[in-house]
Order: sequence, then C-alpha cells, then structure tokens
Amino acid sequence: MFTVDGVTWSIPCKVTRTAKIQGSEISGLLLDNSYFNDVQGTYMEYELAIGATRHQMGQYYQLYEILTQPVDGHSFVFPYNGDTITMTARVEEITDEYHDLGALGNYWYNAAFRIIANHPSKEMTLEAVITRGLSPLPEVQSVAEGTIMQLTNGEWVELTLTDADEVEY
Repeated sequence: MFTVDGVTWSIPCKVTRTAKIQGSEISGLLLDNSYFNDVQGTYMEYELAIGATRHQMGQYYQLYEILTQPVDGHSFVFPYNGDTITMTARVEEITDEYHDLGALGNYWYNAAFRIIANHPSKEMTLEAVITRGLSPLPEVQSVAEGTIMQLTNGEWVELTLTDADEVEY
C-alpha cells in the first residue's frame, strides 16, 4: 500500500527501496590517497512492480494516468522502517505490458516504475560536519587581495602571499 498525491492505492505491488548517499562534485581522491566525501545528503528511491489483476484495471489505469503526468514531482508516502516516509519525488519512466486475449478482450499489466526523491531525506547539519572533524569555515566577510585564510592549530590565520613577480631565484 502506498499513497500518491493524497490518494492511497491498495493495488498489490512489490516495493524495493534504495538509499543513495550523494556526494558533491568536489568529493574525490586526495593527493594523500584518502577519500574526501563531501556528502550532500541521503536521497531515497523506490521501485514498484504493480501486480494488479484484471478486476483492478480501473485503479491500474487511474494510477498510470497520474504517474505519467508531466510534472516536476508528486507527493508520495511509502513504507519506511515500521512506519512511513513522505517525500516529493519524480517519476522518470514507467513500463508495462499489453496482453491481448482475442475475443475475451485485452489489458495492460505488470507496470513498473521508479521514483527518485527531489530532496534529501537526511542531511548533515553544520554542527555535525564540525563534530566529524571537518574544518569550519572562517568567519570573515572578505579576504584582502593577495592573502589566503589557513587553518592553523584550530584557528584561522590570514596569510599574505608572496608576489611571484618579486621572487628572486
């Protein structure tokens, strides 16, 4: 059982969830061979395989119409660790199969779709980042041209850079 845009669907389905812990574009291997992971947050993804019977085709078709609307996201409620999770997520692709029974009619079945959260479900706070040993940002409004801020012994120090044009070799 799941909810889309406030409507609960009791169509039988198989639900698979994936938690993607997303790093930013500055994450990567450093020169000392350690990995710097600048985590943006945990994004949830759910995959559903709908197992509707022929008697549930009306619900199946209604759900298909909702999920194929060209919108930036839907409000979903899914099972989550003995409770539920509510998220705004997008549907990128839906697949299903056509079954022709000849004189008995035809119907679509075996819909499968994946939803991807538009926002992280979990994020680190600034205090958590600092507690994990990462450097806090310097509390300055601006840095003078030709200087840098360097963290030295737990404190930010402004250092003046040597002008390369004036260096003698």
